Amino acid sequence: MKKYLLMLLSIVIIMPMLSGCWDRQELNQLGIVLGLGVDKDGDRIKVSAQVVVPNEVSSRARGGKGTPVTQYQATARTLLEAIQKLTETSPRAIFLSHVRVLVFGEAFAREEGIYDIVEALMREPSARPDYYVMVARKTTASQILDMLTPLDNLPAEKLFNALDISSKSWAPTTTVTTDKLMQYILTPSMSPVITGVEINGDPVIGGEAKNIESIKSPATLHFSGLSVFKKDKLVGWLDENHSKGYNYIRDNVKSTIGAVNCPGGGYVTLKTLRTSTKHSVKMVNGEPQIRIKVDNVSTVGSVECDMEIGSMTAIKEIEQIAQERIVELMKETVSQVRRKYHVDIFGFGQDIYHKYPKLYKKEEQSWDDYFMNLDIKYESNVQIRRIGTLDNSFNKKAKE
Repeated sequence: MKKYLLMLLSIVIIMPMLSGCWDRQELNQLGIVLGLGVDKDGDRIKVSAQVVVPNEVSSRARGGKGTPVTQYQATARTLLEAIQKLTETSPRAIFLSHVRVLVFGEAFAREEGIYDIVEALMREPSARPDYYVMVARKTTASQILDMLTPLDNLPAEKLFNALDISSKSWAPTTTVTTDKLMQYILTPSMSPVITGVEINGDPVIGGEAKNIESIKSPATLHFSGLSVFKKDKLVGWLDENHSKGYNYIRDNVKSTIGAVNCPGGGYVTLKTLRTSTKHSVKMVNGEPQIRIKVDNVSTVGSVECDMEIGSMTAIKEIEQIAQERIVELMKETVSQVRRKYHVDIFGFGQDIYHKYPKLYKKEEQSWDDYFMNLDIKYESNVQIRRIGTLDNSFNKKAKE
C-alpha cells in the first residue's frame, strides 16, 4: 500500500512539470514580423514592422491580388515600447521570432546611434539574433520596408536572401548579424561596418502593387556600399572599390568577379574561386607591424584584349597584375578610412591584442589615434588555375 501511495505522490508532483502548452500561442493570433525598421521621429523612435498577410500569401497561387505583406508603425520613447504600441493598429500580437532583417534609417544611425536598439533586441528572448542588419542609404527604414519586390513575394525575405547570396559571390557586400554587431560595438579597437540598402526609382510606386506587375519594376532595392560607424554612430560610407578592399582585409571574400587591365589595353575578367586572408604581427624597431597576406585562386572568365592567353608567360603576367590590383585596393581602403573617418574597422587592434596584449592594453583607450600611424604591409598571391574552354581570344581575328 505504501508503495502505491509513493507512486501516486510521484505522479502528482511530476505531472505539472510535463505540461508543455502553458505558453502556447495560436498561429491565427500572431502577426509574424519579417522586417523591422527603426527611424528617428523628433526625439522619439519610430518603429516600422513588415508583417505577413497569411491569407494573401496562401492565395497568391490561386490568383490572389492583395499584397503579401503589410506595414504597421508606432512611435515611442524606446524600441520595445514602440513595438508593443504596434498593437494599437495591428489586430494580432507582434511576433518577433521570424525577423529576417533589421533596417536602420540613415538619419537615425547618424544622429542617435544604434547601440540601445541592438541591446534591446538582444535582451528580448523572442527575437533570435541571426537576422541581417542593414542601413537605409539616402532614405528611411520605413520606405525600404514599404517596397514590394518581384520574384520573392516577401520583401524582407528577399533582402535577407539577396544579401546572403551577394556576400558569397560579390566582394563589395558583407553580412552582419546582431550578435556580431554587438561584439564590434563593445570592442574599443573595432568599429562596425554594415551593408547599405538603397531605393532605385520612385519609392511611392515601389509600395504599390503595380511595382510587381511589369517585367521591369519601376522601383527596386539594391545594396549600395558599406556604412562606417564610430562606436555606434554612422560617420560615412565606403564606395564599391573600398568596400571590396575592406572585405579582402577582413577575409570576407568568398567568390567574386573583377576585371584587370591588359598591358596593351583592354581587360581580362577573372572569377575568384576561393580566397583567404591572413594577418600577422611582428615587432619592427620597437613598434608593431601588421602584415596582411591574401591568397587568391581564380579562373579566366573572359578576354577582351589581344593577349595570347594560352601561354604561361601571359598567365604569369595577368597574375602579377591581379596581385598588384588587390594590394592597391587594400592600401587605398586603409588610406581612405584613415583620412576621412579615423577609425579602425579592420580589426588591427585585435591582431595586436592577441600577439602583444600588454602593448594593446596600453593603447586601448586611444586606439583610433594609434591606428592612424600603424605600420601595415600588404601582400597578395594570385594563382590562375583555369583559362576556360578556350586558349586565346578571337578578338584579334574578328577585327581583321
